[in-house]
This record gives sequence, structure tokens and C-alpha cells, in this order.
Amino acid sequence: MERRTDPPWAAGCSTLLAGALAGYGAHRLSRAARRTCAVVAREHPSLFDPWTWQAPLTVLAGAIAALIAWALPAAALRHGERRYVRVLIPSAVLVPTLIALTLVHFARLGTPLGVGNDTNGDRPPDNVPPWWPGWLPA
Repeated sequence: MERRTDPPWAAGCSTLLAGALAGYGAHRLSRAARRTCAVVAREHPSLFDPWTWQAPLTVLAGAIAALIAWALPAAALRHGERRYVRVLIPSAVLVPTLIALTLVHFARLGTPLGVGNDTNGDRPPDNVPPWWPGWLPA
């Protein structure tokens, strides 16, 4: 029987923190894209406006997605595998999940179609900022 030397909550807390930081990064990236293209959100957002809740919901979605992406492979590999496999496989699932969350968030909220802007035609028609790499989806 293998003896645990680390606290049982260490992996969960670090995964939760990594997901929350990835969610915050996704929010900042989308906000930078909207500011570059001068996208006009509502002038006086209400409590029920989605733009009001975008930052906390993105951080929460990142944390929950990270916990799920870590927990599912970790639970499947709980017994009978070596320690490095039990750490490596969930990490290999976690990183692409957080990257996908960031790209989907950018595509949906960072480059919104059909909204006004303040630039009088200085932006591309698809609201993708010029600094965004062309090889990444938007």
C-alpha cells in the first residue's frame, strides 16, 4: 500500500486555481479584442445584461471546466497505475481543455458579430483584431 505524503486537497485546489486563472486570462483576452475593435457594449448595462456578468462567469466556468477535466481522468486512473501516470494523464487533459475554453470564449465574446463600434470603419468586418494570429480560429 502506498502512503500519501501530500494533502488530498492539494491537486483539487491547484486545479481550481489554474482554471480560475485561465478563465480570467480568457476574459482579459476577449476584453482586449473588444477594445481594439472599439466594440460598443451597452452604455448603461443593467443587472441582467450578460456583459455585466461576463468576468465572474468566465472565471467560474474556467474553474469548473478545470475541475471536471482533471477529475474524470484522475478517477478513471485511481487504482493500479503508477504515480506519474496518475499525474501526467489528467494534466494532459487539463491543458487542452483550458486552451479550448479560451479559444471558444474569444470566438464568442471577444469578436462579436453584428455590434456597433466607435472607429468609423478602422476595424475588420469580422471584429477580429489585427494582433490575433491568423492560424488560430476566431
